[in-house]
Formats: sequence, C-alpha cells, structure tokens
Amino acid sequence: MDKSVVITGLGVITPFGKGIDVIRSHTFAGRHGFTDIESFSTALNHAKRGGELKDKDRTFRAFSRYCIDEALAMAGLDRMKDRELLKDAVVAIGNVGEGVSLESYYSAQYGRKTGDDSGLQAAVDDSLIRQRDPFRAAEEAAAYIGSTNVHIAFSNACVASANAIGYGYDQIRKGRASCALVGGIHILNPFVFNNFDSNRAMASGVVRPFSLERDGLLISDGAAMLLLESREHARQRQAKPLAELLGWGISADGFHVTQPHPEGNGLARAMQAALRSANLSPADIDYINAHGTGTPLNDRSETKAVKQVFGKEAYQIPVSSTKSTTGHMLEATGAVEAVIGILALMDQRIPPTANYGTPDPTLDLDYVTEGVRAAPLQIVMSNSSAFGGNNCSLILGKGKDE
Repeated sequence: MDKSVVITGLGVITPFGKGIDVIRSHTFAGRHGFTDIESFSTALNHAKRGGELKDKDRTFRAFSRYCIDEALAMAGLDRMKDRELLKDAVVAIGNVGEGVSLESYYSAQYGRKTGDDSGLQAAVDDSLIRQRDPFRAAEEAAAYIGSTNVHIAFSNACVASANAIGYGYDQIRKGRASCALVGGIHILNPFVFNNFDSNRAMASGVVRPFSLERDGLLISDGAAMLLLESREHARQRQAKPLAELLGWGISADGFHVTQPHPEGNGLARAMQAALRSANLSPADIDYINAHGTGTPLNDRSETKAVKQVFGKEAYQIPVSSTKSTTGHMLEATGAVEAVIGILALMDQRIPPTANYGTPDPTLDLDYVTEGVRAAPLQIVMSNSSAFGGNNCSLILGKGKDE
C-alpha cells in the first residue's frame, strides 16, 4: 500500500481575510497587513500595530470551524455526509488556548485580594480557563467532524502547528490513520501581545526580515487547517492532491529560553532531519520559506543555519520570509506558512520578502527582495522556530495528477 502523504484540502485565515485568494493578492504581491490594533487598548504599549483580521467574530471556534469547513470542501468531503470516513481522522491542533480568556483569568487571579493582610489571593472560578485550554481546541475540532481517533494539542509556541502537521504525517505513515486534520490557531490578545511588547521584541512600524534596519516582529491573527491523507486513500476517493508532504524534522537546541542558537545549530539539525525523512539531498530544495521573524538575532541565526545545511548551494536557493506581510501568527504560523508553500508549488511563484530596506552585509543569501518571482518549483522547505530552542522543518512536494 502506498503510504506517501498528500494534502487534499486546506482552509486558512490571515490578517488579510479568509481563504487563499487574499494570500495571493497580498503575500505574493508583497503587500503587508499591519494596522493599528483595534480589539484592545495599546495606549500603554511601545508597539501599537499588528496583523489584525477585521472581522466581528474573532474566536477560536469561528476560526477553527471556518478552516475545517474549507479544508473538507476543497477535499470533496462533507463533515456530516462523510462521518464514517472522518471518524478515523487523527486531529492535531497547535495553540496555547484562547488568550482573551487567559488574560481575564489572570487579571482576576492576581488582581483580587482577601480581606485580611495575609496577601493571599481570593479564590477565582477557574471554569473559564479550563474551558479554553489548548486541548479544548483539539477536542472541539474532533467532535465537529465526528473523529473518534486520537486528538491532541501542541502548545510549544511558534512550532506548534508545524509539529501538528508532522504528527499527522507520522500517524498516516505508520498506518494508524488514513487521514488527519492538522493545523493551528492564534488570535491577537493583550495577554501575549503585552509579553512580547515588554521584551521590546516588536517592530516599530513594519516587519523587515533580513534587512539591516530590521527591529522586530509584529504579531497577527492566523489559522490554518490541512487535510492529510495517504495517497492510496485519496486515490480511492478520486481526490486530487494539492501537494505532497514529503517529510519533516524537529530539534531542540536548548541554547536559551528565548534566543536562537547564534550559529543556527538547532534549526540546521531540524532541516537535516527533514531531508533525511524525505530521502532528499540539499540540492533537491527549490525554495525555503524562512522563519524570518525580522528580529536581529533570528535572521542572522537562520541564515547561518541555511549555510550549514546547504553549503555552496545556499547561495543558489531562494529564501524569503512571508512574515514580512502576514506578521508572526505564533502557534498558527507553521500551518499558514505551509499553506503559502503549497500555493507557491501550485502557482509556480515564490512570494517575496517585503519591506526590504538596506542590505545587511552579514546576510548575503537570495532573499527574493525584488517582488514575486516565477520559478519552476518541485520541492519547498518551510522552517519554524520557537522559544526554548524548538525548531521544525517541513518539506512539501508539487502535487501529482493521479
């Protein structure tokens, strides 16, 4: 039986709106989505901007269900009519819980005192935080499609949804499921925004990855769900694959709580593991969608990691950061950037690194700064990194007609 893993459907939300067409008209056109934050006050913040979806229903449930419905529809499935098939699906969702609920809980927990002088906090009802913990997102997604197979959440920050995709891949390859619904969700909220802002990690205006004047990231709304299937399973349904998931790799360098390894050692190991998983050589990669946060340390570290893995070939491979347009969607970013990689393969175009300014003489790769670039793409690598030294690399291949 053919156990190769294909992607037959996807649903995506970015700051530009819902669906893939707005990604094509913004990310591939080099148009960013950064605006002043409207959903909460930034009066006391250094940073004022982010990638905020202008939609009245910015909730985990709304984001999840939209993306699931779109992914199933694209794959030719209906969550009610195809209940028997979907009950076998593994569900893996990258997220850290709904931040608005977390912020409300902690404000109550640490803002209320008992009536005496002991300094002890009064008891706070924790039902809200239990309802919105990371695993609830996976439980609700599984219930929504009728899955009775494994459902799991990944909460390891900015590699969470990339790890969820890799987990789904492994479950199919090992014969534990014939399909998997995988992805991630992040919604801008003051709890997380204030943490990044207090560390002065945010850009002053726009995100400028790999530029000399890069000064930080900007956080954004984002969500994506992908339907993975074994090729045999998709063939039996006569479903046309959008792309193939060829392999993936993870690592944890443990260098620092927040900083990447200065030589990029952890990310290099993740890329090498992905190449081994996919049985590919560095020369097989046609484009790298970089983690590319626009912070001084990340972009230098990632450039060194690419050089470690690809050697002289590194100068021949286009590398771009689409966070220059979407912003950083934290737990959802790996899944959304996988979607962007799939679109690059489908359209045979490389999205640019937007907002690029003065070249940094220490960063000398091909960062696709001139705008969208037509290219014959067969294989794309997508990188994600996170606090704690976590790294993940996915490798995607062009869809083949069955």
